[in-house]
Amino acid sequence: CSGSNSATESDPKPPCCPVNAVWSAWSAWGAWSASCGQRNHTRSRTCSGASCGGSTICSGSNSATETDAKPPCCPANAVWSVWGSWGAWSKTCGPRSHTRSRTCSGASCGGSTICSGSNSATESDPKPPCCP
Repeated sequence: CSGSNSATESDPKPPCCPVNAVWSAWSAWGAWSASCGQRNHTRSRTCSGASCGGSTICSGSNSATETDAKPPCCPANAVWSVWGSWGAWSKTCGPRSHTRSRTCSGASCGGSTICSGSNSATESDPKPPCCP
């Protein structure tokens, strides 16, 4: 006899082996949520690739958020304080006036140090007592 004494038959549809889903690589970090001050940014990934009855669940989160540990400060312009109390009258009788003042402060991180308006106000007595 010539030839082989065994025969092999290939399976037209081999059995499917379950493959579980896996995480993709992380995306690039997104833009910061603000240009200065407290801010954060996020990145994401997808869970995919399950086949043949494998698990479609990946453990962990599909997104990550990072807070900026040393964010640039936000410029703040100076502002006026509340007005101080009126000072004493300039005279005890006759035409007279008194003054009060306020302070311009609080500029930070490159904000303007200029407040509009005056830092003092003067008021004349509408009904000054007559001088003897």
